[in-house]
Parts: sequence; structure tokens; C-alpha cells
Amino acid sequence: MRIFKILVFSSIIAGLITVKAHAQMHSTDASHSDHIITILAEDYAFQAPDVIPQGWTTIEFSNEGNEDHFLLIAKPPEGKTFDDYASGVLIPFNDVWYALRDDGISQEDAMGKLGADLPEWFWAVEFIGGTGIIPAGATTQITLNLEPGSYVIECYMKNEDGELHNVEGMMRELTVTESPSEASPPNADIAITLSNFEMMIDGDLKPGKHSFSVHVAEHPEQGFGHNVHVARVAPDTDVREVQRYMNFMEVDGLQTPAPVQFIGGMHIMPQGNTGYFTAELEPGRYLFLSEYTGHLGVMQDVTIE
Repeated sequence: MRIFKILVFSSIIAGLITVKAHAQMHSTDASHSDHIITILAEDYAFQAPDVIPQGWTTIEFSNEGNEDHFLLIAKPPEGKTFDDYASGVLIPFNDVWYALRDDGISQEDAMGKLGADLPEWFWAVEFIGGTGIIPAGATTQITLNLEPGSYVIECYMKNEDGELHNVEGMMRELTVTESPSEASPPNADIAITLSNFEMMIDGDLKPGKHSFSVHVAEHPEQGFGHNVHVARVAPDTDVREVQRYMNFMEVDGLQTPAPVQFIGGMHIMPQGNTGYFTAELEPGRYLFLSEYTGHLGVMQDVTIE
């Protein structure tokens, strides 16, 4: 039944989700133009354009659901389709999740099972970027340089019942054409550099809205790589508990409700790539945390005066 459920979703998602999002072009000044598309997150679907031009693209991501969501953009290798990804990748991840949750296998055994069950071509999938986690009612912006091709957008958070959002329907195809957007990247006032195993933040972190650049200087040889999730936390928050929550393989990891207030960030990108995100900072304590490598040191604990 689990496999049947996933296959049904993979075959109908692209056709049944009603597109409400829009694309627009506008100039902000004489030297810079933005190509902006809107993607709406619901419980559990994306409302998004089917086709967009290549080049620098700003995604305005709005969470209209009742749960936390994020956006991850994946590019399957040449010759592999959306349906290949839905069946070849989603099923093994969901099976491993059920084995963890229902059968109580160890995380070490789960990683071994995942490595054995994923198709060999999965390791050629490129994760192009995406947003950090945002709560219900929130909106964030990211800017990425997208090349022509077929992409998969998904959210793999878990709902209160412990079901993966992408399995519930939060996954769809996005086609990027060879027609250029002629947009350019934004100007960032804060620069984040991700490496093994460190997160460097350069700029004046003060109250207000900021544009962050995120550059992936290197990725670890194993695992999924570095990303940035930004969370506002209480002064007495234990960083280790937030790191544990970010672990997909924890039974309550990435599950609604989140223990802290996430405000966005930038998801996994290829080594050497740079992407951008915006965030509004208020006075308080923040964690800038890499989902998979934060416990190895790829994080910053910052207090905004």
C-alpha cells in the first residue's frame, strides 16, 4: 500500500495541481532587473509555474499552509524523468523512514538500507538550492541561476502524523527553457561561505531586512552537503536539540510543530555555486545552521543587539 500510494502521487501530481503562481519581469534600477516567480506552499501541494526561462530567477516562496514548509530544487541526471525520481528516490526514502519510525531500526542501519535501495543514478542528482524552513503565513525570497532542463521541487518535512510531505503530494515538476530571463543577481549585504566544516558570515548583522549571499566553497565527500537554515531561538535554547531536530532520521526530526521559529535560508547547492536569500532580523538570538553538517561545525550562534 505504501508503494502504491507513492506511485499514485507521482503520476497525478503534475496534472492535478492547479497553477496559481505567476511570473513577472520588472526593473528595480537602471542596472539591475529581476525575474520573479511566485511559488505557494499548501498542505500538501505546491502552486507553481510549469515553465520558466533560464537564468537568474528570484523565487518568492509563500507558506499558505498550516505547517512548516521549505522548497528544495533537484535536477535529475540526463535521461531521468520526474516519474523516475518519484519512484526511484521517494520510495526508498519513505521505506527507510517507516523502518525507522515503525520498526525501530538504528540510524546506522537506515543509512545502509538507503544506500542499498537508492538507484545508482541518484548520486548524480544535482540539488540546485531552495529555501530554508518557514512557518505558516510567512514569505521568503531566494535567487538562483537556473540552467535549462527538467527539475523536481519538493518538501520533505513531516506532518504531525509522521508522514513525509512529498509523499503526501508536495512534489512537482518544473521546466526551465533555453529562453534567457536576462536578469542579474541581487546585491547582498551579508556573505555566508560554507566549507568543511565551517560557516563564515561576513557583514553587519543588525536589525532589519538583509540580503544574504550563500557560497558553497566545498562539500564533504560523503552525505548530502551543506545548507543554511535560519532560526530565531530563545536565549536558553540548547543548540544540540535544534541540531537533533534537523536530523531527518530522528523520529520527531523535521516534524510539525518545530521547536523554534525558522525564518528561511538557502538549501543545498552544488559546490562552487552561489545563491541568495532575504531575511528580516529582529533583536534576539539566531542559529544559522546546516541541516546535515551543523553538528560538525557548519553553524553560527548569533545574537542581534
